[in-house]
Amino acid sequence: MARTKNWPAIIERLNNSPKGEFRIRMGSPGSAQVTRCRLLAEWSNLRATTVGSSLILRLPSKR
Repeated sequence: MARTKNWPAIIERLNNSPKGEFRIRMGSPGSAQVTRCRLLAEWSNLRATTVGSSLILRLPSKR
């Protein structure tokens, strides 16, 4: 069984990362899309896109 991701901890790590970008491999393209929508609904200062089953999280203030 797949392990549940701790999204608040992942977002905290993203906020503290120097690059401000994470790529996270999800189980399927559909789960990546659903997770993207849920994260965007919960966090306002977040950019999220998907490429296949990868979820790409970015902070808009860091480039």
